[in-house]
Amino acid sequence: MPNHSPTPLRCDCHIHVFDRDKSYASSTYQPPGKGIDAFRAEGMVQGIGRAVLIQASIDGTDNRYLVETLRAQAGIELRGVAVIDERTKGLDDLAAAGVRGIRVQDRTRLGRNDLDRLPALARRAAAMDWHVELNTEPARYGRLQALMTRLPADQPLVLDHLGHVSPHNIEHLAGLSHLLDTGRVWVKLAPTRVSQSPDRYDDLAQLVHHLAERYPERCLWGSDWPHVMTAPPLPSSSAMIGFLERELTSAQFEACFSSNPAALYRF
Repeated sequence: MPNHSPTPLRCDCHIHVFDRDKSYASSTYQPPGKGIDAFRAEGMVQGIGRAVLIQASIDGTDNRYLVETLRAQAGIELRGVAVIDERTKGLDDLAAAGVRGIRVQDRTRLGRNDLDRLPALARRAAAMDWHVELNTEPARYGRLQALMTRLPADQPLVLDHLGHVSPHNIEHLAGLSHLLDTGRVWVKLAPTRVSQSPDRYDDLAQLVHHLAERYPERCLWGSDWPHVMTAPPLPSSSAMIGFLERELTSAQFEACFSSNPAALYRF
C-alpha cells in the first residue's frame, strides 16, 4: 500500500455551506444549517487544510453567504465557485472574495437543464479568468460535446461527481473519456453520487484507475459535504480518502489532492 505522508495542503474541492438563518421552505430539499465551522469540525481530516465552497442549487444566484464565508476564511484556506446568470452584477466583488469559477446545473433530478446556456455563461466567466464547473449526466454528453467549440478557448471545464456515470456502463465511460480527451475537461473523483458501495467505493476502483492513469493532471477530489439529499449513514471523508490512498499511486494522489487544486483554484 502506498505510504502518503499527511500534508496541510490537501484540498476538498467540493463542499457546500448553508446559512442556518435562511428559510428554505420552498426549496427542492431542506439542507442542514451547517456553515464552515461545522466543516472544520467534521471535514478537516487527514491533512485537509483547503476547501472549495460550491454554491448549492437551492441558493441560486444569491451568492451572499458564499461570499461572507469566503471573506471570513475561518482557519482554513478557501476558494469559491459561484452561480451567476446573464445579468448577475458584482463579478469583481466575487473574484476579490475568492471565487474562481461558476457552476452550471444540468441535472434532470434537480429540475434544471441549463446546458444550452453554457456558452453564454462560460463567456462571462472567461472574462473574469474563471473556469466552469458543470453538474451534468451521461445522457447529456453528446450535447455537451457539440457545444465545446462554442466555449472560450482553453477555459477549463470541470465535471462534478465523476460525471454521474454508472461505473460499469461502457457507453458512459466512453463518453466521459471522449470529453476528457479534449484536454480541457477535468473531473472530480467524488464517489458518493456514483458508488453503490458506501464507505468502501470498491466498485469505482477500475474507473478511478483509468482516470488517474490517463488524466492525472486533471483529477480532483471532493467530499460533497454535508451530503444533502443523502440517506444516513452519511458518507465519511476519511473513508473516501482511504479509498483513494489505496487505489492511486503517490504521485497521482498528490496531484489529485494538492497540486491540481492549487493550480485550478489558484490558492
